[in-house]
Amino acid sequence: MADLTGTAVFFDIGDTLASVALSGAGDRIELTVYPYVPGVLAELRDRGARLGVLSDPGPLPTQEVDRALASAGLGDRFDPALVRYGPKDGPGAFEQAAAAAAGAQRVLFVGEDPGERASALRAGLAVAPHPLLALPLLEEESPVRYVRVTVPPTAAGGDWRRALGDLRLLPLHVTGEGGTTVYAVVTASAAARLDDLGFWVDRLSAEDEPLTNDLYLLRDDRQVRSGFLSPEGNSAALLTAGTWARSVLASTDEGLFVAVPAGASVEDLHFSDARHGHNLKLVPMRTLLTTGAVAEDAVARSLVVERAEAVRLSPAEQQVLGPRVQREQLAGSVERYAGSAPDASDGAVIRSRHIHHPDNAAAVATLVADLEGIGGGRLSVRRHQFRHEGRVLENVEAELPGRELDGVVLVTAHLDSTAARRPGYRARVDPAPGADDDASGIAGVLAAVEAIGALDAALAPPRRTVRFVLFNAEEHGLVGSRAYASDVAALGTAVVAVFQMDMIGYDRLPGRTFEVHAGFTPAPEVEASSLGLARLVTELQPTVSPALRPAQVYPAGGEWDEAERRSDHSSFHEQGYPAVLASEDLFAGPGPGAPPAEMNPEYHLPTDATIDAGYAADIARVVTAAAWVAATR
Repeated sequence: MADLTGTAVFFDIGDTLASVALSGAGDRIELTVYPYVPGVLAELRDRGARLGVLSDPGPLPTQEVDRALASAGLGDRFDPALVRYGPKDGPGAFEQAAAAAAGAQRVLFVGEDPGERASALRAGLAVAPHPLLALPLLEEESPVRYVRVTVPPTAAGGDWRRALGDLRLLPLHVTGEGGTTVYAVVTASAAARLDDLGFWVDRLSAEDEPLTNDLYLLRDDRQVRSGFLSPEGNSAALLTAGTWARSVLASTDEGLFVAVPAGASVEDLHFSDARHGHNLKLVPMRTLLTTGAVAEDAVARSLVVERAEAVRLSPAEQQVLGPRVQREQLAGSVERYAGSAPDASDGAVIRSRHIHHPDNAAAVATLVADLEGIGGGRLSVRRHQFRHEGRVLENVEAELPGRELDGVVLVTAHLDSTAARRPGYRARVDPAPGADDDASGIAGVLAAVEAIGALDAALAPPRRTVRFVLFNAEEHGLVGSRAYASDVAALGTAVVAVFQMDMIGYDRLPGRTFEVHAGFTPAPEVEASSLGLARLVTELQPTVSPALRPAQVYPAGGEWDEAERRSDHSSFHEQGYPAVLASEDLFAGPGPGAPPAEMNPEYHLPTDATIDAGYAADIARVVTAAAWVAATR
């Protein structure tokens, strides 16, 4: 056991030590410490390391952060002389931190943001991308790599996940039939031990590339449509010069794995002819190795999944729900969030919800105000913070507490927008109304809040807790939902059902078709439980929204679910939770006799400015009914 006397270790707080939530007003912070953090801190301190904090509290007073650290049980874990707050937008903050650790021969910074780690490296500090790698990097002084670890087919039934966990491997992406291929960050010495254990290990990157890069999976839908040996993809145009030529680590049946360096943005890699959900940001999530166990627990808690066909709304529930989630309600919300009408709170217009546009923050504030207003004091409204591309962004959550059963039901959509299909699009200044994608989903969630609140008031509180969550940065690779789902899994939250609405407002062909997606190939038990939620939607639809045709449920008949990992519901699949996506008719199928896809031609354009509000209300109403049933049965 190495002696770490003479070593100082500074930690960022949010997304590194703890999940961060702010009050609706943004003036109070709540930290929920990740389960592995106390052990990491204790082990480092027992070895002689001095521990500190290096974090930017933004507009919060430092006293409020100190209070939150103490409340979370971390107040006495750090040397007071090494607790430092302020911006970390250059090497200076890290040089000052090192100077504060006078006499330290080694100084390590542990943080989730590659831009901050790059600044720390320029200041002469060592860096770690995750607390679980802090001790291995200090003990071994070994470089880290991106790797692809494959379980040999003859060994797929063994307890290989535990072996990966014992090596403190950081999983980024689990894929393949049964989830036997893992993309990860690992030290070079741990990769060698994986070789000895008989795993197939592909070293995908140069040494230490994970320290200053984020990894993305980019799907080139144009190349997939053009087919093998047809050179119609996007790579030759976008990835053959400069930094990007060095960034592609692998090309697979899923897409391209690309390391995006600190200071660059995946915004620059918006492929032509991209379909819905064409990119995925891959970040370390230890919970990816426990998906199966979480899924079994979630199914055990949710009889709804197993008894979907037997569930009906009572006459009293139908009477309360029937007049709610209507055309006018959704149309008004879409007009406000897509910029065709002023925001009622201050009269301003939300021109874009893109994360690079200043109106993204205005949309978050407006959602907080709307949820607090609709809830009438019954909802607990919070902002869930996460970091992406050097920005602190926020999801918005409103919770209605349950009264007797364990488990949480989520009703969700994404709040951001883009118009990146328009040539020359400038995300920081140009409009991106995103009426269908996904102001329609925002409107659906707000309508669900009002309807479930009415059911709660007229009948009885739900037996399970219901959360309404709006995710940010979906258009950059499901970033906000992956951060949120990872946090709820790491903190042991029992999510029994997730209902996501993404693009529910476009319908032009006769028939009023819609889709429900449940597919997740890496974990059959997750897919099975999610199909139970899909059956719940299909059983309720004739009663609640009879104008719709029966849902096209994916997967079916052995077909691939083309929406797998293409919307925020998939972030919960990765963590083992039952989840479905309700959408307009985005994809062809399932089956040869199904209606054709009816993709919105204004997708990701500044002309995505209107929706069919009656059609969107029909989808949102049946999703609301399914969520209510999941929370009360």
